[in-house]
Amino acid sequence: MEDLGINPANLIIQLIAFVAFVAIFWKLALGPITNMLDERRRRIQEGMEAAERMQRELEATRAQNEEVLNQARREAQQILAQARENSEQMLARAQEQARAEAEQMIEKARATIQAEQQQAWQQLRQDVADLAIAAATKIVRRELDRADQARLIQETLAEAGNGRARE
Repeated sequence: MEDLGINPANLIIQLIAFVAFVAIFWKLALGPITNMLDERRRRIQEGMEAAERMQRELEATRAQNEEVLNQARREAQQILAQARENSEQMLARAQEQARAEAEQMIEKARATIQAEQQQAWQQLRQDVADLAIAAATKIVRRELDRADQARLIQETLAEAGNGRARE
């Protein structure tokens, strides 16, 4: 080995120094670097797991929100249907009440018309009776021939017509 220019004592010392250097390097530099890389890998893995977990939670929340929204829509439709039904019932009641009031008013009008008609007939009978009495009184007071009687009746009727017109 000396022929090659290698001194065995120096080689052993250099080998011991190299091993010591690798051991110290491993202990002081490479160990913390690998630990740091392992820690970083672990944090990245945790971040990925957290992101996946958040994604699942987001999807669950989205599904839950969709269900709540659907429930709200169903409730809104029920409320609208109930309101529509209530308004239809109120409208039906109002129409029925208006119909009943109209029938009452018509019945009152019929009764009033009938009473006025009866009163008019009664008044007409009274007027005819008064005219008959007036004509009979004039006829009885004097005896007249037929032409005079007809003229007298016509005069009485004319007087009665003028008297009615004044009333």
